[in-house]
Amino acid sequence: MAAEPTEMAEVRRLRVWALAQALKSHGYAVEVAESDPLLAVPAAFGSPVLVRCDPRAICGGELWFAFPGGGAIAPADDAHLHDVVVAVKGKLAAQADG
Repeated sequence: MAAEPTEMAEVRRLRVWALAQALKSHGYAVEVAESDPLLAVPAAFGSPVLVRCDPRAICGGELWFAFPGGGAIAPADDAHLHDVVVAVKGKLAAQADG
C-alpha cells in the first residue's frame, strides 16, 4: 500500500481526535490509536466499539467515519459528530442487550 500524504494523515487524525472529544463529553472512555485513524470505546459487554476515519470512494474520497468492515456512519466533519456519537451509543447498547 502506498504511503499516505502527510496532510491527509493529519486531517484524519484530527477528525478522530474531535470524535474522541465528543464521546468523552458524553462520559465515554476513549482510546485513540497513535499510528492509525482509529478509536476504540471500551464496552461493558463484548468487544470495544471501533471507529475509523477513511476516505470513502463513492463520495469522491471525502472522509467518513465508519465501523471496521465497511459500516459507514457519517461524514467526518463537525456537523455530523453528533450522528457518530449516537451510532456509537447504539452499538454499545446493542452489545449490552446481547
